[in-house]
Amino acid sequence: MGRSDQRMTRRQCLVLLAGAGTAALAPEFCRAENEIKLLRVGVSTETLAGANINDARAAYQVWISEITLEFGHRTAETVPGVFISSQDLIRGVRQGMIDCFGVTALEFTEVSELADPDVLVLQDYLADGIEYVLLVHSGSRFDKLADLRGAQVLTHFHRDMVLLPAWLSTMLAANNLPAPERFFGSIEARDALNQVVLPVFFRRADASCLARRSWETAVELNPQLGRDLRALEVSPKIIPIAIGFRRGCNANGRKMLLDSMLTISNSAAGRQISALYQARGFVARPTSVMKGTVEMVRQFERLSAQQAGSRKLKP
Repeated sequence: MGRSDQRMTRRQCLVLLAGAGTAALAPEFCRAENEIKLLRVGVSTETLAGANINDARAAYQVWISEITLEFGHRTAETVPGVFISSQDLIRGVRQGMIDCFGVTALEFTEVSELADPDVLVLQDYLADGIEYVLLVHSGSRFDKLADLRGAQVLTHFHRDMVLLPAWLSTMLAANNLPAPERFFGSIEARDALNQVVLPVFFRRADASCLARRSWETAVELNPQLGRDLRALEVSPKIIPIAIGFRRGCNANGRKMLLDSMLTISNSAAGRQISALYQARGFVARPTSVMKGTVEMVRQFERLSAQQAGSRKLKP
């Protein structure tokens, strides 16, 4: 058999790829496809707080199929189930088994040295970071952070709030106050926005923590909330969730997948993914935009380690 007969044709390659199915370890594209490898996509379940995981899985899988149709061949595929545990995702990135990863900032910090420095994909409203607000009633006795010792605090259970423990811990430490679990009387997360804000408005709870974006939405719906509640503390701008690429992953595949992400609102499945994250679309930024967020997470980790060490030293 001659050398030219041994080379797999494009059609044969596509037929084989079409039957391969979704797998955690994707095979290489055949040599005739310019050495393009399938990018393996995995998303942390931690990014889904408050969202339906089955709907999210279906949207991602349909979107990957649409990308295949768009480019005429498969550019990427998801790990089984699309959404995996934080531990499995971090291990997959470290071992080079996952090329594109949707993660919380806490998880990103674990793999930041492996992330491509040139590009990070963010939900459009996260492009410049978001702020958290600690709200109290305007007529309350709480004038400064220290006044909230022993207070009942309500928080919003939402993917945007994954950095709340880090912010509360670092903020309290900066004011020479104890860790949140020892400083506040209680901290309770609630799903619905009105369940977080209204109890403070009616003085049934002392304070609430939520994203400024959510707070502004609540005020639009009920302007009296803006008159009777005030922000006692505001966080620095932070980025709670991001989509990164592993350093050294296939450049051609990355470009095609990135282009699809940035035009995701052009497809029905893409719009479902945008809606899942309550965004209109996605934007690209250099990975350096995570610097301030990563610094806060690392400070939080140091505080947690110190507190754990102090507990062990106690008789």
